[in-house]
Amino acid sequence: MNDLNLLKQNNVQVENALELWGNIESYNESLKEFYDSFISKLVNLENFKKEEDWENYAILVHSIKSELKYIGFMNDAEEFYAHELKGKEKDGNYIKENFIHLRYTIIKIMKLLNEYLGEKKNLLIADDSNLILNYLEKIVDNNNYNVLKANDGKEALSHLKNHYIYGILLDLNMPDVDGFEVLKYLKEHELIDTIPVVIITGDDTLETIQKAFSYPILDVLNKPFDEKKINSILVSIQNFYQRQN
Repeated sequence: MNDLNLLKQNNVQVENALELWGNIESYNESLKEFYDSFISKLVNLENFKKEEDWENYAILVHSIKSELKYIGFMNDAEEFYAHELKGKEKDGNYIKENFIHLRYTIIKIMKLLNEYLGEKKNLLIADDSNLILNYLEKIVDNNNYNVLKANDGKEALSHLKNHYIYGILLDLNMPDVDGFEVLKYLKEHELIDTIPVVIITGDDTLETIQKAFSYPILDVLNKPFDEKKINSILVSIQNFYQRQN
């Protein structure tokens, strides 16, 4: 897409960034490099927070802050600067209490860059049935998403740690690491409120449904389902983000 007006409308100081990079091609390359590396940096940031390693936390948020300034995201850089200062002060209480706001900022940046760069949105589909995975992939792919498939919760968690995820279709009954463990991870890492999650399940017992809705999921899609229902779910995922704007 590469519509600079999109960035300008979202308060990105494009002109200042272009003075640094010299031309639009170099600028776009820097945006793509930042986009591709951002999620892995966030995972490291979360690990430093969890381990209360405030020295390395401060070093990493400083690095992210600097990169944001280089690409013109000056307002967002200020939020990272605040965390840098608190990291240097070893103020873990402030960092933990405000990390969710930092995560919302990160999601906002990733959404904007995703649209600007014309990247397909990553939809994570986790199910232990390859038949269901392939069926869903075909429908979702036709709606211009990039599908990340997982046969169990462990693979799903790996995708979450390495990619910007736009939405999740999550089976509950999977081997090794099940869907509820994935939900637990999303909650513990403050992702459950920022990524829309739709449960896909063949278990429609009251106990299972109530347990699923104990998390702030978007919806439950009972098996068997058809293309019409899937398309309706995809619309719900898009509406999730529109309500946040």
